[in-house]
Amino acid sequence: MIACCYIDPLLIDECDFKSTDFITSDGTFYYSLAKQLRKQGYTVFDEVTILSSVSENIAEAFQERGGFETIKNMTDVVNVKNAEIYLDNLYRENIILGMCNDGFNLLTPVDWNGKEVIPLKLFRKMDSESVLDWYESKLSAYGTGFTSRVLEEEELEITDNFLQDLSDGVENGVDFSYAGDDINLEPIRCFPFLSSAISGMGHGSTNAVAGFSSSGKTSFWTTIIMGLIDKGEKVLIISNEQKAKVFKINFLVWLSYKYFRYYSLTKKKLISGEMSDEDREMIKKCQKYFNENFKGKLKFIGIPDTDMSLIKKKIRQNVLQWGYTAVLFDTFKADFTSADKNDSTWVSLIKDSRTLDSMAKKYDIIMMISVQLASHMLGRLWLNADCLSSSKQIVEILENCLMLRTVYPEELDKDNKKYYCRPFQLKKIDGKWVEEEFEVDPTATYKFIFLEKVRNGQNSNDSNIVLGYKFDGAHNVWKEQFWARPRRGIIGQG
Repeated sequence: MIACCYIDPLLIDECDFKSTDFITSDGTFYYSLAKQLRKQGYTVFDEVTILSSVSENIAEAFQERGGFETIKNMTDVVNVKNAEIYLDNLYRENIILGMCNDGFNLLTPVDWNGKEVIPLKLFRKMDSESVLDWYESKLSAYGTGFTSRVLEEEELEITDNFLQDLSDGVENGVDFSYAGDDINLEPIRCFPFLSSAISGMGHGSTNAVAGFSSSGKTSFWTTIIMGLIDKGEKVLIISNEQKAKVFKINFLVWLSYKYFRYYSLTKKKLISGEMSDEDREMIKKCQKYFNENFKGKLKFIGIPDTDMSLIKKKIRQNVLQWGYTAVLFDTFKADFTSADKNDSTWVSLIKDSRTLDSMAKKYDIIMMISVQLASHMLGRLWLNADCLSSSKQIVEILENCLMLRTVYPEELDKDNKKYYCRPFQLKKIDGKWVEEEFEVDPTATYKFIFLEKVRNGQNSNDSNIVLGYKFDGAHNVWKEQFWARPRRGIIGQG
């Protein structure tokens, strides 16, 4: 592994191991040296670079270990293309050492699937993730009578404590209606109608927002995340699509608009750098507020693809070590047309969603996922699980499934009898809720949220109504404004 780091120093940035992961003095020395050179910005480690960039004592220790000839001998016998395998082997061996240090007996034969095996020999045939999973499966088999957070066992009785819990709203999930107060001590609205409709987001549940590419899924989650953090949650964001800067920009413009009530700062200004002195002053205020109130409560991890073994590792690590209580995975992609039941794309999608749901229940966390809908479904006016094509089985494991799309101009045109969605608000008159027609802004962008599946209450298929949002992309702001009754069918067709 160290040899690979000397061949490709960028691996040092990609891997999260430390000098202490190498238990020999030589291993610690060579990795510490490589990390020091990388911190100085070097991307190629040659003899001149090494000797001219370190202290006299380190250079002397380097020469005592054989100098650059030792490095060359190491790098000549490894293939950097195998770096991921070497890295996983390193983790696996350190896990085994850690188990030994903690008193685990890895040499005593145990029964495994009807065969007698020695754990140490078995582990050498596994990757690091499988070693951890093996011990977790062994522990779960012990006779505790139940598995914590996943199963419960009791003789059913309606007790006073249970009724009190219902009265206190204990059965509700985490509310994301508001995100505290703004600078004027006025409530910061998030999604009060949506939060009420789905009874918040419960721990141990998996929740999805599904929409077409560029429909605003990531932006939508930003508002929900702000509401969750206000209620004391710590949110881990894992993305295989967006970079950290996208989320940072979303949070900055959201805070500027929602907390400071400053409306001149937009995404475009932040990206282009074309800002007034007043804008720059506001950015500093947002930076200060964010770092004081959100640092340590939000974490971002970018991954190149949906590597579920890596995702599981990062979730476990951040939940158990740093106390994160909610996870957003952005994005599952369902953009394929095959209806073949053996198609590996949708099979993998279903399997991965079940893995995340299992982790939500195991660690009692709020799991949130974005799902990209198949592009050939564009134009459908009513969104439901069928839009997920062959992967619609995902909905079975979800506590809440929301479907998102942009509203077409024809749907807001009163004169268009074919597509008009009849937007309305509910007003209480003489103690009764009455529908009152809502006048939309013809220049605004609107989004529909379909409640495909909700943990409590009616879904959109039963009620035939959806939530309408006014979307301000420049400020990353969503405003709940009306209910609507979209038509069925496909726009542009009969």
